[in-house]
Amino acid sequence: MNKKNKNGRLIVIMGAIAIIIVTVCAFNKNTLRYKYYEYSIEKKYSSSTTNEYYVDDNFNYVDNYTGMGINNHKELINFIYYTLNSGIHHTERYITKNYTNYLNDINMLTINNGEGFKETISLLNNFVHPYNSSNNIKLNYGGEYKIGITINKAYSNEEITKINEVVDKVIKEKITNNMPTKEKIKVIHDYIIDNAEYDKLKYENKNDTTYKSNTAYGVLIEGYGTCNGYADAMAIFLNKLNVINYKISNFEDIVYCNVTIKLARSYLKVLYNKFFRYVWFTS
Repeated sequence: MNKKNKNGRLIVIMGAIAIIIVTVCAFNKNTLRYKYYEYSIEKKYSSSTTNEYYVDDNFNYVDNYTGMGINNHKELINFIYYTLNSGIHHTERYITKNYTNYLNDINMLTINNGEGFKETISLLNNFVHPYNSSNNIKLNYGGEYKIGITINKAYSNEEITKINEVVDKVIKEKITNNMPTKEKIKVIHDYIIDNAEYDKLKYENKNDTTYKSNTAYGVLIEGYGTCNGYADAMAIFLNKLNVINYKISNFEDIVYCNVTIKLARSYLKVLYNKFFRYVWFTS
């Protein structure tokens, strides 16, 4: 066989192999894409760590989902919660083949200018340390294969430092180790209401930004608070005292704002409004 024939046969064989490869890839392109995102995301994000404000308690409403692949709606919500709770700025996860309703779930979260997603974040913020809560989250999704989250935290590092200085000072001066838990909480409650007043400017105009009263910074540093600010301040103290807690907010009444912080077997219910403030316990 001459050289020309050998080259011709080689070209035919190589062409056949190329056709086979292209055909296999064409029929399995979705599988290959899933494998690509699975590999790249696990390689990039599997070693992500949590910060010091991570809450390790397992609440009935949510859980920390640490898997790299998301299989269903519950895991999607728990992934968002974990991202908030861990203090991560940005992370991504791949969507598995099993999650056949993924695009519909994403659509439900993002329609109407993202109202569903905003409501979800508002609820999840109640179960994380205030320092890891967020007032702005960007959702990035790569079609049906991956999802990414970028979080802008509600508190800056400078604000956290100043708040912690106040919290540490108050605990050192007013709390003793032999105090019962309820007494400690009552002491903290009295400090908060004696050193901050309800932000009437924010009450009369929700867009007013004179004070950061919807945060613990407004309550503990500036001396003005709204419902969220009071709740965050109390939660920060409770976390510092190692008291398990989470927030439940009721915004149905424009004048009153109820914030319930659950303890081991009892409830601390703090009711603040522009007219009065008080606390009581129920078992």
